[in-house]
Amino acid sequence: MIGVEVLERLFVLRATPPFQRLDDSELLLIAQHARPRAYAPGRTVIAAGTIAEALFIRIGGRVRLAKAEALPVFDAAGLLFGLAAPADFVAGSEGLETLVIAKPHVFTIARECPEFVVGLRGLMEAART
Repeated sequence: MIGVEVLERLFVLRATPPFQRLDDSELLLIAQHARPRAYAPGRTVIAAGTIAEALFIRIGGRVRLAKAEALPVFDAAGLLFGLAAPADFVAGSEGLETLVIAKPHVFTIARECPEFVVGLRGLMEAART
């Protein structure tokens, strides 16, 4: 039986690029591995110079990277390519709510769902413009 929490995560993922490119069966598998995590206002989520060990999906609040707002899905570049965070990712003044997907699961998603990778690339490219 699928719990209410997993279904809620599925709906959050379905509304978030790059997960919008996936079908419900793929989203359900991901939702089962995503874990909610909350951060107090001003708390560092990923420290500068650190390589991410998880993918973060913002579901409430804000997160800043240096002086700009971070993408709604962060730190994909660090996680997938082993790049250190260029600055601290810090929860905004109202705090931050996320879904977190551990690195091994993200690599499985990337391997099994190529549309996810295409969506991530599009999200990161859109942020640069």
